[in-house]
Amino acid sequence: MPVRAIRQLTRLRAFHGVVGLLYLWLTAVASAQPVASPSDVTPEFEDPFLQTVAEALSVYELDVVENLNDRDLVRQRIRRPRLGRFPDLPTGSLPGSEEIRVWESEYEAEQIGGLAILSNLGVDNRRGLDGYVKAWLTAPAEARIFISFYRKDLVWAQQIGAVANAYGYHIQTFFGGHVLPSARLYATAAQRLAIDSQVARRYHTEVTELVYLGKRVRRKSNSLFKENNDRALARNEPPVFLKETLGDELNQSTIREIIVPGGVALGEIATLPIGIAAMVYSAGSLHLVDDSGQNWQLPTLESKTLKALFDFSIRAGSIHSDSIVDIDAGGRVRISSALRNTDAGYEIMLADTQPFEYVPNLSVSKSVMIDIGVDWFVVGGNNSLGFETDYEIRFLSANNVRIAQTRVALEYEYESVSGTTTYQESWGQYVSRLSDNLDYSGLGSSMATVANYAGWIGLFRNLQEEDVPFLRGRYEFMKIDKTGRPTPAHY
Repeated sequence: MPVRAIRQLTRLRAFHGVVGLLYLWLTAVASAQPVASPSDVTPEFEDPFLQTVAEALSVYELDVVENLNDRDLVRQRIRRPRLGRFPDLPTGSLPGSEEIRVWESEYEAEQIGGLAILSNLGVDNRRGLDGYVKAWLTAPAEARIFISFYRKDLVWAQQIGAVANAYGYHIQTFFGGHVLPSARLYATAAQRLAIDSQVARRYHTEVTELVYLGKRVRRKSNSLFKENNDRALARNEPPVFLKETLGDELNQSTIREIIVPGGVALGEIATLPIGIAAMVYSAGSLHLVDDSGQNWQLPTLESKTLKALFDFSIRAGSIHSDSIVDIDAGGRVRISSALRNTDAGYEIMLADTQPFEYVPNLSVSKSVMIDIGVDWFVVGGNNSLGFETDYEIRFLSANNVRIAQTRVALEYEYESVSGTTTYQESWGQYVSRLSDNLDYSGLGSSMATVANYAGWIGLFRNLQEEDVPFLRGRYEFMKIDKTGRPTPAHY
């Protein structure tokens, strides 16, 4: 081969060698660069708190998600701890008595902890924890955030607290130590979040926020539960119904007799003479605070009875039913779980047995007491409130197509200040069959206790519908032991 050709071939080989080395170098550099993963991309959140801390927390290998129960998210293997919310715990869903009890128990066993996060709303740092709690109880729902975490995730909770503090939030971290301050904040937390991790999911607990970890929302839903979950809730309740379906003097009932609830059904929403800004529990009693900050005293009632009636109003709303108690023809008693084994429940059950003692000779199969109006009013000039309850005692039977109808109804009015009942009038096709010597006064008075309770239930329903805050004293109120006389299975 000529010398010139050999030199050209040598240059060509050298060129390809350089290109090959350059290619290998570029490949190595490219492989050394980080590849973007879903965790490295900070998403946009509607939630202002999560949006604020998401990018900073991602630097510390902690993901932030808006829905911990998202179907696609839960399918993935959890690689890094996550901070997020639950669709079944929306803003304003305060924990109930059992949730508080379970959370306290797990905290005292040092299995879980809590991280309270409060927006900058004038917290007095000089007063320490007392100042923090005071600011928390007066803050709006969107400012009160509480994160529950498993004990092995304490380091992540501390990191979240540090980041949130850097962004101007006021932080209190609770793990070990006295349970009271943390439980009081948990009981009034309007936003309940959790840290999701592999160890937290493996921990067996009944704490709501940890039970929900790793659970997927139902298909075509944004909830872990069926849309008709109220049926499951109502499985051990009296027959579920709203009292207006019983009809009135002009509009007859359309409920078939076989499912007509007898007994007592209360569902009025009370009217109030003042605008209410808050409800407060202190020194064993409830009082209201109006829009001007003035306190209003309520009638005296035992704390455990108040708690039982409050629980019933919450329960009734969750299962869409006004029914409290039903005693069937065999004497079997069914009563709302909120009032089971309470003094209030026993008294209502006992009152349900009375109507036929006063009206014995009607050809009817059921009696039922319902409230038809609850009106609160100002008592004198001493910032006290009282109420009137209008109620009916009805006697029902089926027509020829098995539709239950009110055959006769007796109307009464109960006044809380004097504690007296007044007979108003009667209506229905069986009015003429009422005995001439019927003890109208005695029949009405036999239901006076129930009418009193109806006034309170109507108040609680009003406050729930108007979303009136109940934070001051809520922890103490929710901890009241309402247990009283046991409800018998048969009467």
